[in-house]
Amino acid sequence: MFRVCRRTVGGWPRALILAATAGVGLCAPGVAVAQDHTIIALSHDDFTAYEIDPATGRIINRFTAENQPHEAVVSPDGGTIFVAIPRDPSYVVILDAKTFEEKGRIESAYFRRPPDLRPYGSEMITNRSALPHGVALNRDGTKLYVGVEWSEVPGLVIYDVARGEVAGKIDLLLEGGHFLAVDRRTDKLYYPHRDDDRVVVIDTRTDEVLKIIDVPGGPVGVDFTPDGEAWVHSDYDGTVTVIDTSSDEVVATIDTGGGGAGRIAISPDGRFAASTRNDTENVAILDVKSRAVAGHVTVGPGPGFPLFSPDGERLYVMVRGRGDVAVIDLKADGSGAIAARYPAGVTPFGGTLLPKGSN
Repeated sequence: MFRVCRRTVGGWPRALILAATAGVGLCAPGVAVAQDHTIIALSHDDFTAYEIDPATGRIINRFTAENQPHEAVVSPDGGTIFVAIPRDPSYVVILDAKTFEEKGRIESAYFRRPPDLRPYGSEMITNRSALPHGVALNRDGTKLYVGVEWSEVPGLVIYDVARGEVAGKIDLLLEGGHFLAVDRRTDKLYYPHRDDDRVVVIDTRTDEVLKIIDVPGGPVGVDFTPDGEAWVHSDYDGTVTVIDTSSDEVVATIDTGGGGAGRIAISPDGRFAASTRNDTENVAILDVKSRAVAGHVTVGPGPGFPLFSPDGERLYVMVRGRGDVAVIDLKADGSGAIAARYPAGVTPFGGTLLPKGSN
């Protein structure tokens, strides 16, 4: 077992209650769907998080931040949404899931760093942010983990949800930690690092590093099957790596037939995985049991987060280059076709689902 250096400093929530503007419905062809969830789409360039009705595409709620919202996670009770805002001013906003009103912020010295020059589009900008980007909750929702990719010492900031304060930081001397997720079966956190070709595994009960797994090709996204596997999307070589979570050993590598950056999701029933690919502008649907590609669906430029509906019959894909969410109907063999497109701001990339009953 690896030992981890931890420090504690003051972190504080700042209660700023801002009224979220009620969303105006944007009509799109409807899709028959059970109303057990809504779609949360995070649009970068208009700094807005949208809540979307999956049946009609109507915008139910929206919240506009001070900068780009990148990733979000919903509390186990469905009542709270944590949204990472990585660029200056860097913070995590805490939203009421029913009203989309801001009920607090997580701000910390860990989210800042001494100024340096960083690329931003075609420009070089002076950056003061440690880039709080990936967010994940442990199984019971008592701890929120926030990745700080651009910190002088990259790692994970730990936020105590009940106490409403930053509890400390896990230092990890690895580069490219962009996304993270917790396996609900084991309560272990998996943190891919695409610039170091490693996946760090952390016990969320002790906050100790359990293992560092070599995963090639720029690992960045991860999701879990119901029977104990972690599937890791790599940005640079078009592959998905399968890890046995009981041993945390690599057991398979799958070529998706696509290329470019994206994310991965596993359907709740464990039948399919979806891996989005920016360069080929598509999503690969993978059969989990056979570990083979079942089909590809072209969605357009800049596909981001894929999200399976709770019944596994639909796939929602954030499509940054079109400013919408592609709704894909899935067939039993894993093939699929786009059934609708829902406008979602300017450049939606990140996203999650909100369970029905919390809005």
